[in-house]
Amino acid sequence: EPASLITAAPPCLGRGAPVAEVALWPLWSSSPPRSSWRRRKNPAAHKYSPIKPQPETHHPFPPRLASLRKHTAAMHLYNAWLPPAVADAARGEAAAFTGAVRAAKGAWRPDDPDSAYATLKWISVFDLFIKAKSNVAPEDIHALVELGFGIFHASQNKFVVQIKWGGLLIRLFKKHVERLSLDVQWRPLYETLIQTHFKRNMGPEGWKVRQQHFETITGLVRASRTFFPEGAAAEIWLEFRPLLENPWHNSAFEGVGFVRLFLPANPRNQDHFTTDWIAQCLHIWDSVTNCNFWDIQWAAIIARCIKNSRSIEWEKFLPLLFTRYLNMFEVPISSGNGSYPFPVEVPRNTRFLFSSKTRSPSKAIAKSVVYLLKPKSLALEQFEKLINFLEQFYHPSNGGRWTYSLERFLRYLVFYFERRLQHEQFDTMDEKNEQFCLGKEERAVFIKVVLKLLDRGQYSKDDSLAETVSIATSILSYVEPSLVLPFVATNFQLALETTTATHQLKNAVTSVAFSGRALLLSSLCSTQSGDSSMIDTLYDLIVTSLSNALLGMDANDPPKTVATMQLIGSIFSNLATVGVSDDVPAFLQTSSLSDWLDEFFCRLFSVLQNLESSSAIAEGYQTSIMPGTFLVEDSPHYFCMLEIALGKLSKTLFNQSLKKIAKFVNANILPGATSEVGLLCCACVHSYPEEASVYLVKPILMTIMSSFEGTPTTGYVGREVPNNMSTKATLSPALETALDYYLRVLAISISYAGPVLVSYREELKHVIMSAFQAPSWKVNGAGDHLLRSVLGSLVSFYPLDQYKYV
Repeated sequence: EPASLITAAPPCLGRGAPVAEVALWPLWSSSPPRSSWRRRKNPAAHKYSPIKPQPETHHPFPPRLASLRKHTAAMHLYNAWLPPAVADAARGEAAAFTGAVRAAKGAWRPDDPDSAYATLKWISVFDLFIKAKSNVAPEDIHALVELGFGIFHASQNKFVVQIKWGGLLIRLFKKHVERLSLDVQWRPLYETLIQTHFKRNMGPEGWKVRQQHFETITGLVRASRTFFPEGAAAEIWLEFRPLLENPWHNSAFEGVGFVRLFLPANPRNQDHFTTDWIAQCLHIWDSVTNCNFWDIQWAAIIARCIKNSRSIEWEKFLPLLFTRYLNMFEVPISSGNGSYPFPVEVPRNTRFLFSSKTRSPSKAIAKSVVYLLKPKSLALEQFEKLINFLEQFYHPSNGGRWTYSLERFLRYLVFYFERRLQHEQFDTMDEKNEQFCLGKEERAVFIKVVLKLLDRGQYSKDDSLAETVSIATSILSYVEPSLVLPFVATNFQLALETTTATHQLKNAVTSVAFSGRALLLSSLCSTQSGDSSMIDTLYDLIVTSLSNALLGMDANDPPKTVATMQLIGSIFSNLATVGVSDDVPAFLQTSSLSDWLDEFFCRLFSVLQNLESSSAIAEGYQTSIMPGTFLVEDSPHYFCMLEIALGKLSKTLFNQSLKKIAKFVNANILPGATSEVGLLCCACVHSYPEEASVYLVKPILMTIMSSFEGTPTTGYVGREVPNNMSTKATLSPALETALDYYLRVLAISISYAGPVLVSYREELKHVIMSAFQAPSWKVNGAGDHLLRSVLGSLVSFYPLDQYKYV
């Protein structure tokens, strides 16, 4: 689906969001893409379910643009894609949710704690409503939250009940946090945590349940901090401050863990956070040195305060904070190894109870840095000094155990920068907070500094760092395309000049793929503004990347081949139907695309043929089907690229491509690339079912039927067994291999054929029956695969009245 391949989407819309894609279609096309927007399993997988969404051709595309607001007001946009009867039924989900809450309330009796078990059956129902896209009444959500907390607090020592209801409350808070207005008391949660995990001995429930309970209670505390009432921050600090008096006692580690877990920084408690309080915290932080656990806890607390407490004058603390942050990365100096020489050990139980999801403080440091930035602040200067020191360790030759923390730091820098810009762009802010918003100058300075890290890390041999660089490049290209896109173009050109360095070209191609949408959007904006130099630069990059990317398709170089396919899919996913008109840039005109498609399929066919390491027909075929190669096992880009590229072609260009594909498929038997060839046919059938069925489905059916003629059968059903043919006869290895191959290619090809298969029902029944009668377990298995594929493509329904309330 296009949404899964477009890894680069505007920060304001979020990557991979179908709703965002709908909003952007008018920029490039006058009609929706033919490729399905549904998330589905890889058709090459050999497990099929007859329950599938209705093909999109069965119901019209929902009204666009002018009617989007109307649809969204009544129901979520996703529901506009449902069949009319289901869409109308979805409008009653708000009333159904009210009935479900009422029924759950009726099952709970406060005077009978054991009645909590009777309410558990409703949690799966509420989960369905959480996943659903229909609006429900805030008062019903409020009532459900109150019910959940009531059951949770009344069910002490009932671990299963607390895990189930606590998990539901966490999911409710995550989805409806902006629609709720309530007070959540922190002390009952603290008492449950203490009683269960600090004072209670191990019970019969086992460690697994106890760990799940601990994760639930701590997750519920984090989700509830937003709703802690006024004065809660002062109470929490007063409760745990005595534990921090002696920094060398184990209680200090528990105290800082509790402070990090419970301390709220919501608007109701901003009066607690003052400059003196921050100075006191920094003094306590400084009392313990060379302790990673201590640093992570305090860095997270300070980061939370920096993000939410704008009234504090942070300038006076900047030198101390950035010195701390630099020291926490533990990068080597000279011949040292960078780690603390005499680290302070923390008790194992404390590390478990207050463990961090990250192994390094990178997330807290990045969060602090991003939210410290403001106009005319010294934070930018301090940030640049920090980056100037760290950038050398992003170089491929300076990798080590510190690479992980540096990669996380870069990832979270861009993540929080994106989140902050979203907040400042879309959220309503008063005049007091507007002065802290980043202007164009501050954004440009930040990106220039981060580009230093991108430049060093883009060719890293660490896959995670290389991928993070590509993602960061994609996100930042929407903020300041004039700075980032030339950086992408320059690096791509340098990589082409050094094609022997495979990892450099692979990383450069991946960066262009992640920035595909930004390239096209920027070229459109430049066209409207009349910036001819920028237009030429961006178009040259697109043309160069598309033409030279074909050189990267090599069966012996999987990373570069996958990156090339990702690039092609990314660019095509942002285009309208191509080849319809020549009133477009030269590289999108019919003649240019026709030549490019010829070269593309020649390269693709060469890759598929080279995936076959040896002749299975000559040497014998020992397994029913060989496992998928890197094209289908390592990433989804192969099928996504084919589906998107073929779905965006005009009828003329598609027919040209279809004939080349049909000639290749009908002339070659490639058992080692069965899934890959099947997916190629599947993409054709999904784009234009009628045409593809004539060139692909029908010839394969005829080939299979002719191959079965005169072959021995088991004689159990269907055809009669000739008298002169033994029922114990077997198929030759060559014939067995060919039948197994064609049956499985056909099964994958028709995954989304839909009603077009009705025209071939007699042939399909004949082929399936012959496959089940063949004296070969391999052919029998291939026939089973084909039968399930036919059922999965033709049988579809939507459940109605799954839950009824009396």
